[in-house]
Amino acid sequence: MDYNRLISLALQYAGFLGISVVSIAATAFGLFKWLGGKWLEGKFAERLQNLKSEQDHAIRIVQSTIDREIHRAKKLYDNEFTALSESWHLLRAAYDMSSGTVASMTVNVALMNAEELERYLSKRGMEEWQRKELHALTGEARNDEYWKWSEWQRLIECQNKWRECQQQIDAVSIFFPAGFTEKFRTINYMICSSNVEYEERIRKHKVPEYGASYDRFEFTNKLLNEGKSLINELEEMVRDRLWSVAKEGSQVEQKS
Repeated sequence: MDYNRLISLALQYAGFLGISVVSIAATAFGLFKWLGGKWLEGKFAERLQNLKSEQDHAIRIVQSTIDREIHRAKKLYDNEFTALSESWHLLRAAYDMSSGTVASMTVNVALMNAEELERYLSKRGMEEWQRKELHALTGEARNDEYWKWSEWQRLIECQNKWRECQQQIDAVSIFFPAGFTEKFRTINYMICSSNVEYEERIRKHKVPEYGASYDRFEFTNKLLNEGKSLINELEEMVRDRLWSVAKEGSQVEQKS
């Protein structure tokens, strides 16, 4: 086959139609450019959408991490605030109750008639069998027996308050800032020592040799003096920390 002749005929035919080789090439290039541009635009848009999706996913992960950290910080602040405020309340109540045992005052039940005595003892919550025993006594013996019963009730309350405070400290001291746990435990130990001494004073009430060679109020006085200084110091620490925690917790909450 004569390719040269065919090409010549094709060119002549194109010339007859008024189409030049340059025009054909230009048209083909334009078509290619248009199709190529559309393809590139589509690819670019697809890639841009993928990048945006990846970016949105990364932002969600970061935001989720930040939210968790803020929630964790807020929860820790809340736990610390609750732990400190409730522990301080219990410690103060136990301290006041135990330090008050340095003195005692009871009603002179020896002066009451049977009806008055029964009404008074019932109001105080004394058991019936105990009331009967007290009715059978007179004068100083009745007063002494009532004093012992009344002081035992007081000791039970002291022990209950100390125990409640001790359990609270054991349970929540993990949320205390550094330096707080030691002070809470030191004061609570002093309260316990005072209570033990108080129980001994009740048991040996009016025993002649009791306290003859030592101070019956040694640990109670220590609680009143050294304990008072410690509890005032701790009160200042707790107050400052609670205000600080409240402020920091509020700032964290505003960021969430």
